[in-house]
Amino acid sequence: MTGPLLQARPATQLVHFDRLLAIGGLAILLSLLAWHLLDLAGYVREALSYRYQLDYGEGIVWQQMRDIMAGRGYAPLQTYPAIVYHYPPVYHVASGLLAWATGMDELFAGRTVSILSTVATAWMVGALVDRMIPATEDRRVRMVCALLAGLLFLSCFPVRMWTPLMRVDMIAGAFGLAGILLGLRAPSRQAAIYGAGLMFVLAMYAKQISFAAPAAVFAVLLWTHPRLAIRGIVFSAIISLLALGLLEWQTQGGFLRHVVSYNVNRFDPRLLLDIFVPQLMMHGALVILGCLGCVAGWRALRAAADASGLRRAIAGQPHLMALAMMLLFFVIKAIMMLGMMKSGSGYNYMIEWLSAVAIFAALAIRPCVERALAGPAQATTAPPSIVLTLLAFAALPAQLFAMYMGLPDHRVLPALASERAPIERMIAASSRPVIADDMTFLLRAGRPVQWESAITAELGAKKVYDQAAFAALVEAHCFGFFVNEGRPDETLFKQRYNPQVAAAIAQAYPREQRIGKYYLHWPVRPADGAACRTVH
Repeated sequence: MTGPLLQARPATQLVHFDRLLAIGGLAILLSLLAWHLLDLAGYVREALSYRYQLDYGEGIVWQQMRDIMAGRGYAPLQTYPAIVYHYPPVYHVASGLLAWATGMDELFAGRTVSILSTVATAWMVGALVDRMIPATEDRRVRMVCALLAGLLFLSCFPVRMWTPLMRVDMIAGAFGLAGILLGLRAPSRQAAIYGAGLMFVLAMYAKQISFAAPAAVFAVLLWTHPRLAIRGIVFSAIISLLALGLLEWQTQGGFLRHVVSYNVNRFDPRLLLDIFVPQLMMHGALVILGCLGCVAGWRALRAAADASGLRRAIAGQPHLMALAMMLLFFVIKAIMMLGMMKSGSGYNYMIEWLSAVAIFAALAIRPCVERALAGPAQATTAPPSIVLTLLAFAALPAQLFAMYMGLPDHRVLPALASERAPIERMIAASSRPVIADDMTFLLRAGRPVQWESAITAELGAKKVYDQAAFAALVEAHCFGFFVNEGRPDETLFKQRYNPQVAAAIAQAYPREQRIGKYYLHWPVRPADGAACRTVH
């Protein structure tokens, strides 16, 4: 793990200075990471007391959770109501059960599930680093590297912003990493393969594209322990098919129709430039360190292969098996970044990949940690290269500082809640249904979410949803008013409302009122009772 790429020849006259530099750099890095952690804790605290959406998807997930817990989920799509269930039900059930068991507010329960999942993921990121370093290594080095990995993961911008959201991503990622950890234990404790299989099934039934972790684990085990891998694959397949059959039976075939047929998006390659490239630049030092860690890990595997053959080495040395699995996981998740080239995608697609990046970045920094913690006997060993030292103790802290300075100010959330409360009251007072981009307004006002703009725009573009029929309801003034995030000439509005529906809103709801970032569009005449009989 400390091959030529990460190591330089010793300079005896500077050896003690190098160690002092490593100690100081490590202290600065850990201090900045602690600063990020404290800010994240403050954001989580404010988020748990904020009544409305922090992200567009929270309201629809909240409504989906209510419907699934009530047995109404995955119903056939209509013109109105029109609700699509984008994901399988694991996250929704976990959130619903927590709310039911504790009496907690449902939105806060969903956010709590995500927060706990993030904490668990950070711990597992550290645990994986510990398993990827040989057991013969100084325990202090392993512990510090594990701590660095967990804190680096929590400092990533997508992780920080997604931690308190009522969204499925954090729990799916947590189940995936839990499956990898159990898969690593399986060669010595074979019953763990069934636990790994269960975790992978739960991950895929939280977010259906969560296949990177099982692919990495079973691919390596098929090579090193084929019988064990086959048992895990068969067990996972049986559990998954039983769950699929139960869901299809309970929803009269609606489950697959929603998560497959209705879960469509338009292709837009510009999103890769708009989302992935800025995030890559924001995390540049971390990603470079992660790639260096991958190179060092690959060299460790090649060195083991030269000594005893790669298959035998991986099968016989747990840290090499962990390296092999995580390298494959890193590559699969990197390829999956191409999924950002579809409308509706966001930087949450990077979260699982960033967990692997944080792991390998901590491994890359390991020589610096070793240098900082070196005792007198190790003080004269070769110091880390100047490139690695600058990346770990200059570029990475600079990145963390710049990222911190650019974070949104979570302290404004109480003021935003007061500013937006009148919208909730207006919705509650409306005699007709209301369409709102912030769907938590509806749920807070005691109204169900019965139409989501973004997914119907996608389905309308694919000719799966009848936009003309909905536009006719708008033209008949069947709704009390619209609450839009953005004006009709802005990109966000155009993404959520196809031209036909947008034109109907402009014609039938021309009166505009602004409250904060929201634009309320009001009608000019009463609803047509005959045309609106299907709207309730």
